Amino acid sequence: MSSVVVVGSGAAGLTAAVAAAQSGAEVTVVERAPVLGGTTALSGGLAWMPANRLMAAEGVDDSPAEAREYLQALRLGDVDDELLDYFANQAPAVADWLDSTTGLSWQTVPYPDYHPELPGGKPGHRPLEPQPREASPELDHRIRTAPNVTAPITYRELATGDFDRAEVADRSSRGVITMGRSMIASLVEAAEALGAAILTGVGVDGLAQSGGTVNGVRIGPDVITGRVILASGGFERDPALVRAFLPGPMTGPVGAPGMDGTALRLSLAAGAELGNMAEAWWCPAMTVPGEAIDGEPFHRLVLTERARPRSLMVDSRGRRFANEARNYNDVGRAMQAFDPTGFQYPAATAWLVFDSGYRRRYHLGPLRRDGSDPGWLHRADSLAELAEAIGVDPDELAASVVRFNQLVGSGDDPDFGRGRSIYDRFVGDPTAPHPTLGPVEEPPFYAVRLHPGCLGTKGGPRTDIHGQVRHQEGGLIEGLYAVGNAAASPLGAAYPGAGGTIGPMLVAAHAAGTAAAS
Repeated sequence: MSSVVVVGSGAAGLTAAVAAAQSGAEVTVVERAPVLGGTTALSGGLAWMPANRLMAAEGVDDSPAEAREYLQALRLGDVDDELLDYFANQAPAVADWLDSTTGLSWQTVPYPDYHPELPGGKPGHRPLEPQPREASPELDHRIRTAPNVTAPITYRELATGDFDRAEVADRSSRGVITMGRSMIASLVEAAEALGAAILTGVGVDGLAQSGGTVNGVRIGPDVITGRVILASGGFERDPALVRAFLPGPMTGPVGAPGMDGTALRLSLAAGAELGNMAEAWWCPAMTVPGEAIDGEPFHRLVLTERARPRSLMVDSRGRRFANEARNYNDVGRAMQAFDPTGFQYPAATAWLVFDSGYRRRYHLGPLRRDGSDPGWLHRADSLAELAEAIGVDPDELAASVVRFNQLVGSGDDPDFGRGRSIYDRFVGDPTAPHPTLGPVEEPPFYAVRLHPGCLGTKGGPRTDIHGQVRHQEGGLIEGLYAVGNAAASPLGAAYPGAGGTIGPMLVAAHAAGTAAAS
């Protein structure tokens, strides 16, 4: 019987473990944290799986060929066409395999692709999510809690607004979990049912090698033998690696702690070829004083809050700089823009500015619309006073708001195109006169700081379609595989749609687990 060691317990690592165990290997999963799930457990648990079998029931036609066309339309940066084609072709089958093998019981989410107007783009239902499921108290305690998810609601219910509060309360009483934690629970149960051993609180000190072949991991003086699958995430929590590889400021990593480049260092020591090192899954993030995760700052992804009417984003100069309703990857990338004239990154400090109409109607991160104003929320009776409070030029801020309100009155935003995309309108407020455009005019006015952040980094060792790591001098490193954010993403700069992180990593993990077992 072959042996496989998986380093990391997010969706990629656990999927690889299930595939390897099902293929007959003796599998050990090692997780440095005391809990399982990594960043997946904090996420919505969406997987972008084009041409999945549930799309037809929603009236959306799709095919691997259309998925490949869309991915090619997004082609930018360090792209691996072979891996993209493999993903597009295998996504439907892997989605079905996960449903039947792990009991995830997928449902589609009507999220449009992030660029649905491009060739091959779709208006919805490529993303899948696990349905709600019960978890025993013992299993629930083994999975990382998600401080950003306060109720067992599904992403589909959030996206459509169609949910029953009494049902959600009943789920809470029955120990029902949703989103990323539901995905992790199903993968843990499936892996263990197939005989995999899952260890927590176990950090890897190095790879065991013999004659250029990786044959295990070193944990202190001990070695766990087997082919190794690296799935421990990226390097966004390591300041030195961030400075060395990412092109601009990144001060708001929203993923789980522990993403400090362990897999990157291990693969480098084995001679791995690297790829896509300057890219990340970018996003704007906010930080609430006092919120922490495992003793490290907890940063919240800012998603729908930006798209709501009666709000706009400005940079440190008080100027609009992006379509606020665009997907978070594109907005996060805009926050990385360099101004050569001022020799600065003006949007590295950005602000979400809104008025009282917004404050009464919408939530903001952990702040409910009927909650009292906290100290971290800037408030002022005039735009000039607000500008002084947040340190931007009052004339620039006033001009930005005046211009924005003029565009709102015309019903179009030629400056940045806000509201023109199907995606923009989907994440806005469908009950408002315009789903994303509304005037900022009613005092008092508010502002909250936004940081350039990321869900995870995209760089790491390059791999083949089986997840095997490529050697920097050519060929493959025998016995070493990498998946998820521990590997070089084949997408380059692209982020195809909701679940665009998890979907490709599930396909890659299935391939790696199967290959490592054989």
